[in-house]
Amino acid sequence: MNFSTVQWLSIILLDVLIKFLLVTAVGLVVTYGLISFDSLVMAAISLSLLHFVCLFVGATLVVTPELLGIRLSPILRFAASVALANILFVGVLAVLMWPGPNDIPRTADGPVLVALVLAATNLFALFAVALWGRLIKRFRPTRRANQTLPGA
Repeated sequence: MNFSTVQWLSIILLDVLIKFLLVTAVGLVVTYGLISFDSLVMAAISLSLLHFVCLFVGATLVVTPELLGIRLSPILRFAASVALANILFVGVLAVLMWPGPNDIPRTADGPVLVALVLAATNLFALFAVALWGRLIKRFRPTRRANQTLPGA
């Protein structure tokens, strides 16, 4: 995952914003204002941080076969990292939100569905910044080795 620092910060900010809007919408519909604004922001930040921990773990796990000499192409490595990170994210959230033995209903449909929706927001932020970086790189004029900067 070859993102620059600015791209990582952009992904983080976009992801927090998306999760904040989603958590706020759900919070307003469910509680009609009984939850404070700062608790909704903290929930969005926590979910976003969990997403980035999963991204780094996924990227690390995808690179480990290189210790055995197996090299993946950059696109395949990126896709595998994102897929593994989102599988890990959904798994962790489903386990954290799993209904207890005394909870009703006792099915996992709700936690898994919520985790999948949040994983979709992860993908939107990540691919939006990746696409933006590709577009900027494609349309940025390149200099040749024998050209100098203007005014130099």
